[in-house]
Amino acid sequence: MSEGVGAVTLKMKDLEARTGVSRESIHFYLREGLLPEPARPKRNVAHYSEEHVVRIKVIKRLQEERFLPLGVIKTMFNDADLGSDATLDNLAAFEMVFVSLLNGDAPTADRSLSEVAAQSGLSEAELMELGELGVIEVNKSGNGPGLPYRDTAIIEQWARLRTLGFARESGYDAGFLKRYADSMKQLADAEVDMFLEAFGNTGTDEAAEIATRGIEVANDILTRLHTRALAQRLRERVGSLAD
Repeated sequence: MSEGVGAVTLKMKDLEARTGVSRESIHFYLREGLLPEPARPKRNVAHYSEEHVVRIKVIKRLQEERFLPLGVIKTMFNDADLGSDATLDNLAAFEMVFVSLLNGDAPTADRSLSEVAAQSGLSEAELMELGELGVIEVNKSGNGPGLPYRDTAIIEQWARLRTLGFARESGYDAGFLKRYADSMKQLADAEVDMFLEAFGNTGTDEAAEIATRGIEVANDILTRLHTRALAQRLRERVGSLAD
């Protein structure tokens, strides 16, 4: 692995002093995959970097301030993919946005594809098709394919729609859901570009707080606009049938 931020080489005692975390906990984080493996120039010699300091501090902060379990923190690190240039501030800001994305729901670990299929009543083949279309993300691991918590929530609602009578045979298939996803991606691209242009010079934590507050309001506006557009289109179709 790279030597991390600043290419500083640290011993375990340095890591303990810098983070206030015991070597037993640090070894546990390593075993659980929460920390990258240190450089090992010799047997029984480990060199740590600033990346280890940053990640350990973030783990400690998320546990103490956000009360998040280690499994959730590991999922967040994997999704963030911030690499060795991560800082305590931008990782904490990412966490603030991440936790708030689904109406404030806290993130959970991935669930296996087979488990989601069994609980939703949808087939694994349909879930894989949705993954191939880019509607959801199917993660591949040694334990088999799985879904992130955000995508699991989408599948739960999609299955609920099916129970209300919106069947594949009537056109409510993976292609229909992809149209939703494509529309949201196009909108999100424009929203992110506008947000960064407007708040790019704002402090990381402040910008994250603004984003989390804005998401809730924006989602409410989108729901109301969608309902309004549906009602308007229905009136138009009914009117054309009456003529």
